[in-house]
Amino acid sequence: MILLEWDRTARQAPGVAAVFGTGLIGRTAIDALRRNLDCVRLHHMQWDWSSDTSGQARQIAQTVRNALDPHEDAVFATIWAAGHSGFGTDPAGMQTELAALEDVMNLVQKIGATLPPNRRCFIHTSSAGGLFEGQTACGANTKPVPLRPYGEGKLAQEACVRNSDALGRRHILRPSSVYGYVPGARRGLFTVLVATALQGKTARIMGAMNTLRDYIFADDIGRFISDLVCNHASNPISNAVSTTLLASGRPAAIYEVINVVKACVGRPLFIKIDPHPENARHNTFLRTALPRDFKPTGLHEGIALTVGAVCRDRFQGAFL
Repeated sequence: MILLEWDRTARQAPGVAAVFGTGLIGRTAIDALRRNLDCVRLHHMQWDWSSDTSGQARQIAQTVRNALDPHEDAVFATIWAAGHSGFGTDPAGMQTELAALEDVMNLVQKIGATLPPNRRCFIHTSSAGGLFEGQTACGANTKPVPLRPYGEGKLAQEACVRNSDALGRRHILRPSSVYGYVPGARRGLFTVLVATALQGKTARIMGAMNTLRDYIFADDIGRFISDLVCNHASNPISNAVSTTLLASGRPAAIYEVINVVKACVGRPLFIKIDPHPENARHNTFLRTALPRDFKPTGLHEGIALTVGAVCRDRFQGAFL
């Protein structure tokens, strides 16, 4: 996990953000915070939920307190973007992830126990795809009906956060099918398509070509999280819970994604379709369900940016 610490300036209050999970969403949130805040310092901290975390927790707590104590108005934000679960995760795996989340919640509650609610917040990243799998044209009032342990586990995590008043202000985010690229993050469909096209290899598709999904560029989520943190101090609501869908409101079929990737890369794309896909259900959302000021990146632009990121990091900027 990574701690971000920033100083007071003419346009910002001082603060600390603890980011648990440095994959696609966590990393884009960190990058957005570094762009939006001045004088940011990063502390790379050890957090391994597969082992005893008591010693790690003490070190994290001490580092955060050292940063908060000199300031009477410092903000303490926690961003949960961790977890290794996916659509195929079983109930035991989801229970392990919930236990890790509870450990983090206990830690940040202790750290923030002396801070007023309006100086701390907890941002939890859930999964719209897991909660609404198989549902289409989902609106703001659509009820989640999970079809797998993955979705049920995400719903349980949301309830845990929602019911924990001691966390201060809570923001539950429900991103749809996230794409993009950061080094070291789990590779999703878009990254696999780009990499295999560049290398002339074959990509295996675990869905139907006409499967509709609502794809959202990871950087859009990172910017939204950064805005929540940066605007926290100026928000008059001191202790509340919000649940927000983050999607594009513009569904696309897999065959459209493939065609856009081919156009951006400028090379043929070899595809092998799974004849018995386990993840082929449609999943779409209405634009009216999105936050009013949320402006998602268009699919073509997002894929072009993903192609550029893959090339820069993995191919030294050259189309091999």
